[in-house]
Amino acid sequence: MTTESPDPDRTGDAGSLCAPAATTTDSAVPFPETLAAFRENPLGLLGRIPGVWLVDKPSGPSSNLAVVRARKRLGLKRVGHAGTLDPLASGLLLLLAGNATRLFDHMQEFTKTYTAGFRLGVRTDSQDITGVPVPDHVPSRRPPLDRDEIVAALAPFRGTISQVPPMHSALKQDGQPLYRLARKGIVVPREAREVTVHCLELVEFDGTDGVVRMEASKGFYVRTLIDALGVRLGTGAVMTTLRREAIGPFRLDGNMAGGDETGILRDLF
Repeated sequence: MTTESPDPDRTGDAGSLCAPAATTTDSAVPFPETLAAFRENPLGLLGRIPGVWLVDKPSGPSSNLAVVRARKRLGLKRVGHAGTLDPLASGLLLLLAGNATRLFDHMQEFTKTYTAGFRLGVRTDSQDITGVPVPDHVPSRRPPLDRDEIVAALAPFRGTISQVPPMHSALKQDGQPLYRLARKGIVVPREAREVTVHCLELVEFDGTDGVVRMEASKGFYVRTLIDALGVRLGTGAVMTTLRREAIGPFRLDGNMAGGDETGILRDLF
C-alpha cells in the first residue's frame, strides 16, 4: 500500500513504456456529431477517436500520468481524464480523446460506483491511511465492534446528504488546489455540498477493518463518508483502499473482466 498522500497533479516519470504512435487527428469529426453519438449511446464511443478509452489505474500512479502516457499511445495531444483518481485509489479511469474532451461536463452527471476499505480506531488529517494522525482525536470507544453496529451506522448516509469537501482534494480555491494548501498546514473554509448516495452496503467486516460498496453522485467523497462514519461510531475511521468500479454505463467488470477489449488501454504503467 502506498504511503503517499493524495496528489492528483503528480505526473511522475513520463517514461517510455508506451512508444509514441503516429500523430492522429479527429478534425474530420465535428463535436456536434460526437455529442450526438454520446447522447444516443455512450458506450458506442469506446475505442474511437474522438471517443472514450478505459484504463484500470493501479494504486500509486497519478491520473495525470495515465493521460501523459495515453497521449503517446494514441498519438494525440487532446487527451484528458473524466474524473481524478487519487494516487492511493485504483480502478476505472475514463480517458477522453480528441474533441471528446469536451464531453467532460456531461460525464460528471453519471453516478460512480466504488468499493472502499476502512479501519476503525484511527483518524487522520487526510481521512485516509496515508495521512497524519489527528493529534486531538480522543475516541469515545475502541474496536472491535459488532457488524450490526456498522450496518446501523451506515443507514443515515444513504440518500441526499451534506458533505464538506476534504482539504486533501483537487478542488481549487483562488486557483490553488486544496491539497497543496493542506500540505502547508493551511486549512480554509469549504462550503458543504449536497450529494446523493444511491446505494451503500457493508461487504466485509472483522470488528476493526471492513469494506463498503457504494454508488453516488458527482461531488461525493468516499474518504469523507468514512471519516463521518468513524465520528458517528465514536471510534474514528480512515479509508485504507479505494477502487472505482464504474462511471455510469462504463464498467470495469463488463469490459475488462468480461473479455471485451474494445476501448481498453493496457500496460500504461
